[in-house]
Amino acid sequence: MKIHLRMKCKACGYWNRIEVDKLFIEQPSSEPKVRVLIPFYKPLKVETCKKCKTVIAEPKELIRIQIGETQRIRIIEVFPLSLVEYY
Repeated sequence: MKIHLRMKCKACGYWNRIEVDKLFIEQPSSEPKVRVLIPFYKPLKVETCKKCKTVIAEPKELIRIQIGETQRIRIIEVFPLSLVEYY
């Protein structure tokens, strides 16, 4: 599923829109009848910041967004594609 994701540049703080593909990766579960699917985002091309021209996202990385527990802050984690196992 192709969507646009807003990511903040770590260098200058500018909000950029990048084209990503949404993937769901299954994680192991302790209960056999329950399937745990985690949403990840894969950039379609190398994206640079429109303001400072630094690289924000690459196709060889997966992006995971999670909500912080204490202050409701969106935390963006970037994983190399080789570390994620597909089921």
